[in-house]
Amino acid sequence: MTESRPTQGAAPSPASPAEASEFDALLDAAVDAIVVIDDDGRMLRFNQAAETMFGFTAAEALGKPLGMLMAPMDARAHQAFVERYKRTGRHNIIGLGREVLARRSDGSIFPASLSVGEAHSAKGRRFVGLMRDLTAQKAAEEEALRHREQMLHASRLTTMGEMAATIAHEINQPLSAIATYTAACQRLLDQGPEARADVIAALREIGGQAHRAGQIIQRMRNFTRSRESLRRVVVFDDLLEEIRPLAELDARGNRVDLRIVVAPDLPMINVDGVQIQQVVLNLLRNGVDAMGDIPETERVLTLQAALAPDGEVRVEISDRGHGVTERARDRLFTPFFTTKPTGMGMGLAISRSIITAHGGKLDCSNNPEGGATFFFTLPAALEK
Repeated sequence: MTESRPTQGAAPSPASPAEASEFDALLDAAVDAIVVIDDDGRMLRFNQAAETMFGFTAAEALGKPLGMLMAPMDARAHQAFVERYKRTGRHNIIGLGREVLARRSDGSIFPASLSVGEAHSAKGRRFVGLMRDLTAQKAAEEEALRHREQMLHASRLTTMGEMAATIAHEINQPLSAIATYTAACQRLLDQGPEARADVIAALREIGGQAHRAGQIIQRMRNFTRSRESLRRVVVFDDLLEEIRPLAELDARGNRVDLRIVVAPDLPMINVDGVQIQQVVLNLLRNGVDAMGDIPETERVLTLQAALAPDGEVRVEISDRGHGVTERARDRLFTPFFTTKPTGMGMGLAISRSIITAHGGKLDCSNNPEGGATFFFTLPAALEK
């Protein structure tokens, strides 16, 4: 955003037509819109970039209030800022840049940056406004945000894909039970009215198993659906409980003993819950994979969440695998680097970008007794 500082002393005050022409030429050479305003908020100069940006000619703009170049709400706020500065001398906008909604001659609204400087001349106080059209910048930011959300969505789908075999096995269990109870119902119905109580009990079991399968599918859908980023103040334990069944399902399917320890009274955190869940599930998945070739009795994966000395929430996920080599350690969080035979190498890179965007840190270290610990921090939510 453009920044302009208050100018002390005399501003250029052309004394001849030649000097005035040179001054106008200098203003017209600027790539940003420049508008000079008098102490009453009326426009005195309007360069060519301003004509192009707003669609007004200089003749149409000169003598008019600067507010005609802004959306009504921003125009009123800007005028209030200027009046307050003139009255109190407090720099609410002078020398500072800010974003406003600007208005073209056809009435269309667009985002713009506005910075206002102050100058003094023999003719009195003048304000110099510099404005830049932010339409292209905002469009690029929105496109980048869309790409980021698509990348995060793809990463969640990849995580679910890696867990597909385990999930299929888990869903198959209630489906098999439903088939068994259905066959039992058919046999019981042949026994006549005296088997009514047994039929009802079997139907209840069918309903319970269907509900169990439905819950697994619903958790998968909640985790993988495409969505806009949304932050809210939550407790880490609540986020963990929502994905705990999926994590336990994956661990159980790979003969891993998953142990979760969450300290009581952790501070609230202001996060996008699904993104943090994505990080946790990805790190747990990596921990499960890291122990795939060690004896089942040694496969222990531990998640611990506690309060760090600096008041942040610290989450550690430790496995008992082979640890991280020095060579891999240097590239572990870079895109497309993977130690897995079939991995894409995006999980840790995306996880670190998520944690960094939340003001935290994600890193790892090897355990003295073997294996590795991946840990991340999240700042506590500010109290209002």
